[in-house]
Amino acid sequence: MLDGGEGLSFDHFGQGVETLTRSVQGRIVKVRWDWGNFKTTEGYPIDESMINWVIGQDQALNEGFLCLNEWVHKLKNLEQTQWYTSWSKVDQPKPSAKTVISPGPYLLLLGDPGTGKSLLGRALSEKLTQVYKENGIKLFDVLSWKNDILPSQPRISIHTVGEGKKVLHTEQRKELKRKLATKVGLKAIQVLMLTLGVFLLALGLYFMIDAWTTWNAGGVSIGGTSWQELYNNNFSAYFVDRFINLVPLTFIPGGSLIFFSVFIWWFSRLGGLANLRGVGGAQQSDVPKLIVDNGSGNAPFVDATGHRSAQLFGSVAWDPFQTGGLGTPEHQRVTSGDVHVASLGILYIDEIKNLDPEDAVTLLTVLEDGQLPITLRSRWHGGGTSAMAVSTEPVPAITFLVCAGNFDSIGQIHPALMDRIYGYGKIVRMNNDMPNTIENKRKYVQFIAQEVKRFNLLPFRRDACMEIVEEGRRRSNKRDALSTRFRPLISIIKTSAVLAMNEKCNAVERRHVLEALNEHCKTIQKQLLEHQMHERGELLEIKPEGVTLGQIHGLAVIHDPYSGEMTGNVLGVKAQLVRKSELPRDQPLKGYYKVTGVAKGQSFISDSIAKVRSVILQKYGLDIAQDYLTHIDFAQSYGVDGPSAGVTMTILLCSLIEGKPVRQDVAVTGEINLGVNGSIQITAVGGVHEKIKAAEAWGFKKVVIPQKNYRHSIDARDYTIDVVPAATLDDYLKECLVEQQLLKVPARKY
Repeated sequence: MLDGGEGLSFDHFGQGVETLTRSVQGRIVKVRWDWGNFKTTEGYPIDESMINWVIGQDQALNEGFLCLNEWVHKLKNLEQTQWYTSWSKVDQPKPSAKTVISPGPYLLLLGDPGTGKSLLGRALSEKLTQVYKENGIKLFDVLSWKNDILPSQPRISIHTVGEGKKVLHTEQRKELKRKLATKVGLKAIQVLMLTLGVFLLALGLYFMIDAWTTWNAGGVSIGGTSWQELYNNNFSAYFVDRFINLVPLTFIPGGSLIFFSVFIWWFSRLGGLANLRGVGGAQQSDVPKLIVDNGSGNAPFVDATGHRSAQLFGSVAWDPFQTGGLGTPEHQRVTSGDVHVASLGILYIDEIKNLDPEDAVTLLTVLEDGQLPITLRSRWHGGGTSAMAVSTEPVPAITFLVCAGNFDSIGQIHPALMDRIYGYGKIVRMNNDMPNTIENKRKYVQFIAQEVKRFNLLPFRRDACMEIVEEGRRRSNKRDALSTRFRPLISIIKTSAVLAMNEKCNAVERRHVLEALNEHCKTIQKQLLEHQMHERGELLEIKPEGVTLGQIHGLAVIHDPYSGEMTGNVLGVKAQLVRKSELPRDQPLKGYYKVTGVAKGQSFISDSIAKVRSVILQKYGLDIAQDYLTHIDFAQSYGVDGPSAGVTMTILLCSLIEGKPVRQDVAVTGEINLGVNGSIQITAVGGVHEKIKAAEAWGFKKVVIPQKNYRHSIDARDYTIDVVPAATLDDYLKECLVEQQLLKVPARKY
């Protein structure tokens, strides 16, 4: 890596002033940007449109727009059929969407992690909103209604954007009026009953006082006999008899009325049955539930990555009371899924290969039918509940599926779903790199400015931007390309900015970027490799100095399965070659050819082992498996695989056959091929930049790589060690072997 300003020309981004047109806060803004003289990214205009955030994926973006045009054409034809009329009224039967909805389009984005697949999906959604407004495409709200005839099948209605909330508010007002009337009625009944009860109690009390007064006044009965004589002057008997006669007429009715008036008061405090709460605080009510709200006016975009059945396709909550009228009504327990929320919009699923087979089949049904009833789908419903019997009428789910995955996803996606994507959609490869042009270098500045704004970071100086561009070139593994895997670069940008902030700088400088690259932003494989070098360096048999017969250093890469990045590694390889005729035996000794320390069952290394035998046979006329006892060992390598091991083994055997020691300060990589016209060619391999950096870290003086890799990928100025291109096996031998002969193995003549 270059130090200082060497190699970073100040016309890196070209000369001249460019007028940049951006959309900022809903307005079109034009800013003049001097590429030849800008000092930092401060003031660089950032577009709010996510389409302009997509960098280096023009082909994928064009294919996405083509799918959008097909999608809009489909929706315009659908609107002409007025497919939504059957859903506009609650009591109308719902149609089968298969009769009017054609399948597709679908879009599958395949690419490495960090290439912008999710960003592309969001950009398409943003574009879709604009296209909908231009073409008058309508969005809809969805309501779930109570079914009086069949409560376990809530009814569904759809309404144009905004109408759903109006209908909901209208029904809520009706419900409020009904509740108010009920409350006022209960209050009136309460007052009437309380008044009548108090009156009857007062009347009974009056009659008792009147009986006492009559007794004291010597009153007479109807027969003319005084009450004292009639009861033998026993007032208690007289009073009890009169009380018993009055209780059924006054005290019992009055007390009952007062009791029931108090009960009605308590019941009205709860709001009556209509106010009893169920799941999520829902009330017993005939008011519909708004399950899909498109009131924002934007085309729906739902990121369903990692969602399971209940989130994808909706579900019905179980009733905790399970008491019929005291529980939550069925239509209030309905929850829409991603496919319903994304209706007439984009449903985005990353890592589509991880979709369960059962969910994949259900998704396939949604894509073909354009509708799906909502029923219980959660696996954690807690056993048999009342929700298991609930299934709504079909809910519209006309979605534009945009899915993404790595290149290995094709073989892991459900075959039926993959067949529909092939037949009715497009499969687009995301670019890992873009041409190394001035225009694309300027896009790197745009990318840096976007991340600075996104994370509220310090602006980047011009030389810091140049170093980020150079790192993008190195990561592309091409001389004339820039990487479009921006996610790893985001980590570098953030770390560089934090380092600058810690130093109280006003802007991020190149030294901060270099420190982030060299000290902080390392993959776990690279950290393990450095730990291996520092902690186990003396134990490992990697010493890049001197010459040795029967030992060579090869280069390999380790792939990070999560980030997709590669880390280089150095392998110590040893070999022993003994002619079987030189060993005294009474019985003939059978030759063998063994390679140890390799990853078992790996095809690449197996092919290389076979090709090495053929190449040695072609070059020297020796069969290392029949005439010799040959053993090659990848010492302390913990399982090696890859085609680049072939040239390492071949050079090692050539060293033993010719008796020439191998320079230990030279590391090699390349794929060996069978010779044609007397020349054994070495072809290109992957991860060359990472391999060279590993050799550099171990202290090697020279690295020999295939000539095609050198021309295609390598700029020697990026490294502090010599990088030598070689086209043939003879070229490799000239760089690796020392002319001093220590051992000569006689060749067999055929």
